[in-house]
This record gives sequence, C-alpha cells and structure tokens, in this order.
Amino acid sequence: MRPTLLNGDFVIYKPVNQGNCFPKKGSIVVVKNPIDPEVLIIKRVKRSSPVGLELRGDNEVSSIDSRQFGLVNKNQLCGIVEQIIPNN
Repeated sequence: MRPTLLNGDFVIYKPVNQGNCFPKKGSIVVVKNPIDPEVLIIKRVKRSSPVGLELRGDNEVSSIDSRQFGLVNKNQLCGIVEQIIPNN
C-alpha cells in the first residue's frame, strides 16, 4: 500500500460484521488474504458489487491484488481503516 502505508505504520480499523457498514469505493479495508486466509491484507476498494469487492494496492505496479486473485468475497472483509498512524 505504499505510499499510503509504510512498514511499521499502525492501522486502526473498525470491524465489520454482517449487516454492519459496508466500504465505499476508495475506502481502505482489512481483509483475509484470499491466497492464505490466516493472513490479513490491507487494500483499497476499487469497485464493490453484489458478487464481491475488487481490491487494489496503491502501488499498482508491484501490488498483489484482485488482478491476481479476483474479487474478494464480502465475508472475507474484516474491517474498514479509520486511521493510519505513521511509525516515525
């Protein structure tokens, strides 16, 4: 997610439950990695559809995102980022 997030930055996110708020286009979200569900990843919502979320990293040249793993099912959504605290 460079340049938005750098290694060591802290992220505060609001957990999302079924029926709770849903991310809009441009929101930064925390989701279970579709490739390894034990790992959480942070991406930006490019598009939301009834089928799922299209996610992109801010550094599209080197990001692994929906272009590789496809749409992310909404039940993989863990939360919406509310604040980023830089680690200075």
